[in-house]
Amino acid sequence: MKIDYKNAVSGNLICILLAEGEPPPKELVLHDVKFEGNEGQSFSLSSGKKNILLVGLGKKMRGDDFRIAAGTCVRYAEKIKEKEISIYYPKADEKSAEAIAEGAILAGHKFDKYKTKKENFEVAKIHLVTTKNLTEALGKGGILASAQNYARALDEEPANIATPQMIANAALKLAKEKKLKVTVFDTKAMKKMGMNAILAVGQGSAVPPVLVKLEYNAGSRYPLFCVVGKGITFDSGGISIKPSKGMHEMKYDKTGAINVLGVFKAVAELKLPIRLMGLMPLAENTPGSKAQKPGDIIRAYNGKTIEVLNTDAEGRLVLADALAYAATQKPEYMIDMATLTGAMIVCLGRHAIGMFSDNDKLAQILIEAGEETHERVWRLPLWPEYGKMMESGIADLKNISELPEAGSITAAAFLKEFVGDTKWAHLDIAAVDAISTEHGYLGKGASGIGVRLVTEAFEKLAKSK
Repeated sequence: MKIDYKNAVSGNLICILLAEGEPPPKELVLHDVKFEGNEGQSFSLSSGKKNILLVGLGKKMRGDDFRIAAGTCVRYAEKIKEKEISIYYPKADEKSAEAIAEGAILAGHKFDKYKTKKENFEVAKIHLVTTKNLTEALGKGGILASAQNYARALDEEPANIATPQMIANAALKLAKEKKLKVTVFDTKAMKKMGMNAILAVGQGSAVPPVLVKLEYNAGSRYPLFCVVGKGITFDSGGISIKPSKGMHEMKYDKTGAINVLGVFKAVAELKLPIRLMGLMPLAENTPGSKAQKPGDIIRAYNGKTIEVLNTDAEGRLVLADALAYAATQKPEYMIDMATLTGAMIVCLGRHAIGMFSDNDKLAQILIEAGEETHERVWRLPLWPEYGKMMESGIADLKNISELPEAGSITAAAFLKEFVGDTKWAHLDIAAVDAISTEHGYLGKGASGIGVRLVTEAFEKLAKSK
């Protein structure tokens, strides 16, 4: 899908974006139409040889209203099999243009790779018709949304295809395309490094774990930032096995790591003035004959010992090694993304990301970035009392609290033990990694939520220097 700027409409489908109470333009709509312009409202008609779609932006006209409106335009065009759209909005500015590009591209995403009968109709061209040349903003929106779609497609891959090594190969391919530096640590290398937590999670699987390290602008003098993503390619729960209902969705337990790839794609294409290191600990958590067992004690990369009370609390284990390693590289800021706890869904529902941070500046930037991208975060506490709940009687830490409370917070408190003095934020994306019903501009399945959020946050951090 190509999106560009034009100062006049073209093609057979014209989508007109209207604020609440704003009348349709008479030069395009040749007869009287009553249209309120309410948020999410749309109305189709013919005017001469043209198909017209009126789309409401509502009264507040927030960024996400423009994404939803653009998504509505694309889905209507797909319905009537129209490959070219003119989106008419003369009042567009940089922010609304960026959001329109994002909404259109995200709505056009399909994953039909494994269907024998393809849903192959796609909108080819979108023209934003406005009075101001907004090519740069459209370009940025296109980059961000395309990176998110890239992550969505990879995250949708099933566990028999998307093994740790397959995702490592995807990282190698992306690194070659975007001129990134990449290192893949295999089992032998991780043993030598002391990455025992990652190895423990993966030891029950016939598919070996790997740790992928990506670097953008390696060796430059830009500030070093870091993004870490949990990459459990399938999570059965291990010996502490999960119930069978819904277990197929555990292919999405790799979303954090996949989002790291999406962030790198966006950052490289936007040419952000930063150095970026990405870490993707990748493992399959299955109950094989060599699987770790409840009660096992392992020593993580930073030397801390962990009593494993529940093998289904494996994400925090792979993150422990990755975060501890990242901390030794002295990044100025570090963000991790992880589908870490089902408790997050209970806490915040499906509309927000749980955020935990030991740094007010980083937390505030993520809040602001989330408002702009509509990948909103809500900050939760990390008081010392939660850390005490993760202390073990026979090791330094235990991987779950034995109290049935504050599950997301205690998980974050566990991770905090591995970041040292690094300015860090943990994003628990368990509630937003996949969507069960189509809405707005996102279809059912992997969402890619977090890619635009973290990219925007890094851009803001670079500008805040």
